[in-house]
Amino acid sequence: HGLLLACFAFLLTACQVPGAVRPTVKIGLVAPFEGRYRYVGYDVIYAVRLALRQANAAGGVGGYSVELVAYDDQADPAMAIEQARKLAADPDVVAAIGHFDEKTTAAARNAYVAAGLPLVAPAVLDPTLTPGEVETCWVCRLGPPADTVADALLRRVDRWGHRQVALVTDGGPLGAALQQGAQRHGLRVWPSVSPQDADWLRQVKGSGSQVVLCDASPVVAGNVVAALGDAAWDGSVLGGPQLAASDFSAVAGRAVEGVTFVTPWPFPADALAVAEFATAYRSVSNDVPPGPLAAPAYEATWMLLEALRRNIAAQGTPTRQGMAAILPATGRQGVLGPISLDAGHSWTNAPLYWYRINGDGTPEPLP
Repeated sequence: HGLLLACFAFLLTACQVPGAVRPTVKIGLVAPFEGRYRYVGYDVIYAVRLALRQANAAGGVGGYSVELVAYDDQADPAMAIEQARKLAADPDVVAAIGHFDEKTTAAARNAYVAAGLPLVAPAVLDPTLTPGEVETCWVCRLGPPADTVADALLRRVDRWGHRQVALVTDGGPLGAALQQGAQRHGLRVWPSVSPQDADWLRQVKGSGSQVVLCDASPVVAGNVVAALGDAAWDGSVLGGPQLAASDFSAVAGRAVEGVTFVTPWPFPADALAVAEFATAYRSVSNDVPPGPLAAPAYEATWMLLEALRRNIAAQGTPTRQGMAAILPATGRQGVLGPISLDAGHSWTNAPLYWYRINGDGTPEPLP
């Protein structure tokens, strides 16, 4: 357990003056590289590698070469804590990126804060992970809070003319935000059920709701949609970023057609500067195309590199405290457009992208 990905923990070298050796600083990455969600880890690590390769090839950052140290949390909260502590134990690691899941990021958060190791979480919605009452940024999120995504979903339901929706949720922040926001839109959420409940399907069908809002992990959400299809339920399913995962469509099978989801992390084909990014990504991924989490991972890395540059310029030597102090004011103009953090250390004004999944499981962008 806790395997260090040795094949990725290496110094990305660049051309240097003969005899000159740049000092090294490290950035950590924690993601699932084994288990059901291993595809997430490999989607993001190539993006992080690409950013570091580009930075080192351009001469490094503030006179330093940047090394990547990657650990596998297998999408397991207990392992996420263990891996965060391993990163924190290496004094050369000045910042980290992870964990690409609400539960693992929430579990590991306190380990980063206790160690004074700043973390950029590129793909979570929970606003409680990034409290903004202090200037130092130990945890930053590259995305809006869950209530922003929930509001977008509820507005679409409202435009469709429905006044009642069923909610299937495993207790995540988006599900909670949907329940809290429904009243503002004049919508009734009934029933609100867990996919672990033995009779959740009976409750949904018995309610007469023609819309199901689903907030669950990709595999669980896929099972929910498959069960609705097997039960000949003919309503509409909407959800958030979890439904962008390939596992969701694979598990849902034929019933996935028509599912609609909204996400602040678009597929690369729908992001700015996509051609250049996708081509460069494939050069380090053995020609595997980037998935939906590649672009936010790439942007998170470049934000850390910019914060690192500013930290070295101000202090001469990079430190965790210096990185945490600079991160809140560090912006980025890149693949996803202009990124800036608000007082809550989140990219609250991130644009949202709508998709509808077609019959072969491919998400197609919606206006």
